[in-house]
Amino acid sequence: MKQFVSIIIVNFNGKHFLNDCISSVMPQCADRAEIIVVDNGSKDGSADYLKQTFPSVRLIESMENLGFAGGNNLGVNHANGNYIVLLNNDTKVNNGWLDGLVKAISDDRIVCASSLIKTEGIPDRYYEKNGSINFLGHNIMRVFDEPTDIFFAGGASLIFKKEIIGLPFDADYFVYAEDVYLSLRSRFMGYQIRHTNESTLEHFGSGTSKTQKTKYLSFYQERNRILNTFLFFSPSTIIKVLPLLCINAVVKCCASLIGMKYSIRGIVRAYGWFFVHRDLIKQKRATLLLERKVDEKEVIRYMSGKLTNGESIIGKVINTISLAYCALVGLKVIELKR
Repeated sequence: MKQFVSIIIVNFNGKHFLNDCISSVMPQCADRAEIIVVDNGSKDGSADYLKQTFPSVRLIESMENLGFAGGNNLGVNHANGNYIVLLNNDTKVNNGWLDGLVKAISDDRIVCASSLIKTEGIPDRYYEKNGSINFLGHNIMRVFDEPTDIFFAGGASLIFKKEIIGLPFDADYFVYAEDVYLSLRSRFMGYQIRHTNESTLEHFGSGTSKTQKTKYLSFYQERNRILNTFLFFSPSTIIKVLPLLCINAVVKCCASLIGMKYSIRGIVRAYGWFFVHRDLIKQKRATLLLERKVDEKEVIRYMSGKLTNGESIIGKVINTISLAYCALVGLKVIELKR
């Protein structure tokens, strides 16, 4: 029996992306899928454009910007599908995209799967192997030799089983690292995550976030990356990771003084958030603990101990030191299993 699929696209002032995205998705739906667009209070006429151009699309209008996390949760609440696909608005899917995702999640052991997402500006060699994340929440590329292996399902195009996951995200994340949250939650529940090269799409990258201020982005990027570590891992593991977190904070604050990539105000605010919201973190940890089925060692062995993707001498030295530290404190990351 074919599963009915709900495809959810969250939009915020992305009218210029919608035609390419929805036009590429619609031919793959037929009678097996619905398209839901959650408009996060756009001011660029997106909602009116959708009503006029794509009347068959289910439009859910939020009066406020709920972010990627809250917007997708709202879409899931309205979805009829057994399977839920989350798709960025700044994408254009290729033929077979939906079939590939559905096929990838057909196994009962797999709860979530991700497409091959070709992001504008990323060299092709980075797609030869899938990547993982480190304890700082940074993507480390070219980690897994097996094409179907991946640590987390990228939020630009993923599928999950609604009956198991329910709402996919913690709405407090707003934007950034919520896909890692979903994947960590899935792994600790005892399920597998898969990647499929049979589902492909083009991703134009940060279509909405390009309009946001650096301090806004730095706060959510940094806070959410670190929050994943604090929510899912044991106190003993967090203590082992703390030196890396401190180095990370210092390096990024220094980098903010000489470049535009980071904001020192955003970084400081992110780390300050943890001191102010200790009780909230405890509550969230307790909730997640109720659905945990596997030991954290089973999750850590898929993570990377590297700190950088840099292939320069400096980058290699940093990664060598980082992996030596992981070995010293007993963090059995994927590089130490080989």
